[in-house]
Amino acid sequence: MYDLVNAYLENGLRIVLHRIPQTRTTSCGLWVKQGSSYETDDNNGLSHLTEHLALNPHNRLNNKYQNLMEEAAAEGVIYNAATTKEYTCYYFTGLSRTLGTCLQALGCIAKENREFDLDFFENEKSVVEQEAIGFYSAFQQIKERTSSALWGNTGTGKIIMGDIQNIRNAKREQVASIMDKAYIPNNSVLVVIGDIKYAELLNQIEDIFSDWETKKLLIHEQAVESTPGVYINKGQGVSAVLSLGFRTTGYSDYNRPSIEMAVRLLGQSGLHARMIEEIRMKRGLSYNLGGFDSFYSKRGTIGFMAVSEKKNIVEIAKIMTAVLNEANEKGFSEYEIENEKKAMETMLLLSVDNITDHLRCIGKCAVMDKDFYIENEVRAIRDITNEMVNETSRKVFNMDNLGLACIGEVDVDELVENVQITSLVS
Repeated sequence: MYDLVNAYLENGLRIVLHRIPQTRTTSCGLWVKQGSSYETDDNNGLSHLTEHLALNPHNRLNNKYQNLMEEAAAEGVIYNAATTKEYTCYYFTGLSRTLGTCLQALGCIAKENREFDLDFFENEKSVVEQEAIGFYSAFQQIKERTSSALWGNTGTGKIIMGDIQNIRNAKREQVASIMDKAYIPNNSVLVVIGDIKYAELLNQIEDIFSDWETKKLLIHEQAVESTPGVYINKGQGVSAVLSLGFRTTGYSDYNRPSIEMAVRLLGQSGLHARMIEEIRMKRGLSYNLGGFDSFYSKRGTIGFMAVSEKKNIVEIAKIMTAVLNEANEKGFSEYEIENEKKAMETMLLLSVDNITDHLRCIGKCAVMDKDFYIENEVRAIRDITNEMVNETSRKVFNMDNLGLACIGEVDVDELVENVQITSLVS
């Protein structure tokens, strides 16, 4: 049986605990509902900068945190952080005996790491700026550009990495404002997994986090553009990257597993995926290509991308369109569905076998007010039918949901003309 314990401190901090008997490592993390979806044009990118500043163990204004992080490093603890569109998370994994140290470090991140001397602040700004420059100079930005094409430069469409100029000009007061409004217990979730004792651990968590000051939570409404659009960046060089993206539903939607399967069958299922077969295996037009999906609390982005010589981009767009139209017209076979169900279950079980990935699965769901139960996830995969995948695919893969993104020197008019998805949904 897969059990989760949910609890709340008086200050509103949600606690999610999962016991895994006989493990020798533990993993803990803090999820804060703050990401690019909640940013404005003026502070886009500062959620990510805040993450860097809060995690960095070299903050001279917090000796306690410095000592805790040195102790954690000496014990072999692995730690990291991430900023997404809807949350920022900080997580630690180490031997079971290190859990107390890791929880105290998370307590410092939550409550204390809010002041930074100017040299430290400017140095971290420079690091984040260089990360952003690298991101925007590479084709890896195409997924974020697809999201912007689908949702606009607002809400879900806001780019996580942010605006380089905002990062360069950031002030400590802006970061303090983000932390003051978002880094509060009633906007956060603490998750711990491992061979833990629930009652004893809850007392320990209360000792560390009960004095975290609660404040009135400002409700964030994520506005998006009413219809998808097109993002084109002419760029330079011999290569280009193309992405066809589609709007879809949020993480908790009943149809999510069917949508994930359709994306996998078309672009993620190894060399057997339909687009990979047609574009790479039969024609040799691209090596770097595939499907991707990102599901958020209220909406999702799925898509298919390919990097190629710019002269091949229009042809690739035609092939992608043809594959999607064939899927809409003829659907997927029972053989494809059954094979992919096994692959999806394998990937899911692999993710929970790794304790850090397992923690992140639980935390991601918890911050969207959903409990992660492995049995439910496996059952949802096993319950997928041919009819479910075909029906949801036809609803998603149509022109009304389509957003187009391309980086590279291509004929935009010709490209747009050749992306025409046949809709079979009235």
